[in-house]
Amino acid sequence: MFHSLPFRVSHLASRASKCLACISRLQSLSLKNLKFDRRTQYIVSFRRSIVQEMSLPVSSGSQPNPSGAIDFLLLLQQLKLTKRTGWVRKNVNGPESIADHMYRMSMMALIATDSGVDVTRCIKMALVHDVAEAIVGDITPHCGVSDEDKHQRERAAMRRIKEMLGPETAAGREVESLWLEYEAAASPEALLVKDFDKLEMILTAHQYEQAQTGLLLEEFFTSTAGRFKTDTGKAWAAELVARRCKAQDDAVSKAAVEDKGPEAAVSGAGSECAGESWKRARSSDVHSE
Repeated sequence: MFHSLPFRVSHLASRASKCLACISRLQSLSLKNLKFDRRTQYIVSFRRSIVQEMSLPVSSGSQPNPSGAIDFLLLLQQLKLTKRTGWVRKNVNGPESIADHMYRMSMMALIATDSGVDVTRCIKMALVHDVAEAIVGDITPHCGVSDEDKHQRERAAMRRIKEMLGPETAAGREVESLWLEYEAAASPEALLVKDFDKLEMILTAHQYEQAQTGLLLEEFFTSTAGRFKTDTGKAWAAELVARRCKAQDDAVSKAAVEDKGPEAAVSGAGSECAGESWKRARSSDVHSE
């Protein structure tokens, strides 16, 4: 079943308005910002995809043909098989896949019902945001690939995926549009999903620290600190960090009571939370934050 033309025009016009507002904000930034040109490129591409979609006849919103659909679904297997680079680099036991990461992000979007955003769109965006990695893999700053090269590879991957789904189908255009919107942080939905991307990473880091003795993943928390943009993202991140600090405090306090020193903590030894706990333990003033 297709939406009526008035519905589509209204929906797309709303998205275009958000895109244009984001462009206006970007243009107010200093040109010294290294990310300015990249984000502007994404914004312009996102706006172009909306304009192109609005120009299509309603009947063009068909689903992919069977061959294209199966090709795409087979490609998604790579997201299930590819382990996230950051965890592999840190020698995590049983690291999650890209698909694992995307699934929990989608569930975050599903339950974020008080965030003032289009929840359905957030769920779709979470499912799409790393889909290019089915072709290019999980490229991180530690992979020796420049930002420009990474951008070109992922953009080419998205063109290939759109062609696979059918460039004139609703699915092909929506997948591309969602990806561009996310990359450009071009809407409240994109900002929230970007927060969920960071939040899911530190959630996973915390759980790995708890599961693997002696594992410290402080760099993942440091890299995200102060970078959450939405109220929901900030609140959920603060709750997680508080729980992590308490877990580290408890582990170091236990080690202090046994007079083994902070290095004996199961996880978090040397971190800010653990260090503060050890100081309090030595002064007989141990308490939970």
